[in-house]
Amino acid sequence: MTRRTLVAAVMGCVVLAAASCAGPERPTATATADGKGAASTSASPVPSATATPTVDDAVAAARERMTAAATGRDAPGPEGLLVAAESTGGALFVWESSDGRFCHGTATGVGVTSVACFTRPHTPPVGKEPRLVPLVRMMATGWNVVFGAEHETVESVTCDGVPVRVKDVGVMADGRRSVHAVEFPDLTLGTVSVRVRRGSRVVTETLALETFAKKDAARFASCGEPTS
Repeated sequence: MTRRTLVAAVMGCVVLAAASCAGPERPTATATADGKGAASTSASPVPSATATPTVDDAVAAARERMTAAATGRDAPGPEGLLVAAESTGGALFVWESSDGRFCHGTATGVGVTSVACFTRPHTPPVGKEPRLVPLVRMMATGWNVVFGAEHETVESVTCDGVPVRVKDVGVMADGRRSVHAVEFPDLTLGTVSVRVRRGSRVVTETLALETFAKKDAARFASCGEPTS
């Protein structure tokens, strides 16, 4: 089971509009060679363009907010926060606490953070046989699925034969579990095929993208075989 904490920080900005109380500005007169005055006015400043935030900037800001939210027993251990997914709107992080508990959390551009951690260390435990371990399935920067691989190396992921980008997130469990992530634009049902290497052998496993029952499954995109 997990313990979830939601920390909401409302961030805003105040735009100050300054207006002159003396009425419309009058042009100032300057002397010309013939002694007559010539009216002159100063040019209006050109508004500066607002820089579009980059993904790196968004991840850096999200990391600061997540570090502030994940405290106490849920604070990241020596390996720190691992980025499982990122966008200009925020990031999804995974980490291990100092006592070995798996945690994940999100931080958005509007200052909302969420943190969830297992209550017991080394959950789920590393198995003795090669396998894929689902770790996170949630909507963060898209439909994000984070999974671990034990005693095998992930080579590729496909959805109905179409390659899916795999993000190599990092390693956990004292290096015995590699962590990977895939992302879809929206909730995607079914399973993906994961090609893994076990020594000299290459095999294909399936990974479920979700596990909950859906009454209106036809509304959503899907891969492979249905899970329910």
